[in-house]
Amino acid sequence: MTDKTYAFVITVVAALLASVVSFAAFAQAPPVITYQDGSTYTLKNGEEVYVNAGPMYIRQDYANTGDVIFKKRPPWPKRDSEQTPSVNTGNPGEHEWCKDFKMEGYSFAYVSWNRYCDTNNDNKYGCGDDPWDDSEDGAACPSS
Repeated sequence: MTDKTYAFVITVVAALLASVVSFAAFAQAPPVITYQDGSTYTLKNGEEVYVNAGPMYIRQDYANTGDVIFKKRPPWPKRDSEQTPSVNTGNPGEHEWCKDFKMEGYSFAYVSWNRYCDTNNDNKYGCGDDPWDDSEDGAACPSS
């Protein structure tokens, strides 16, 4: 085996292992819905919830008359906790928000943290991530 082939095989194996590890971490976090009032609901296995900002309706067809009736569906009543202040304050992507971010399950905030804060994809926020390096804290990072 040549050096180039060996390097290629090692790179492919490393990429495969990294994707398996990242998928395993992603698959373990249950989806969490955070409502506008600060309350949350964690989905159970196999449970489906449709999220919509406006009202939702249930369609009911009557075969004998051909009528179709839409009834307004009440909002989902279940909650894990009520009106808890979010621990993630500030604007997503700002240095302070990234630094203070606390994982609250797989949520839109977590997706934003992955996209805007963890720019080097190492699942932690610090040296090497763009918002960190652009802040005052970035002065302590070794230059690359």
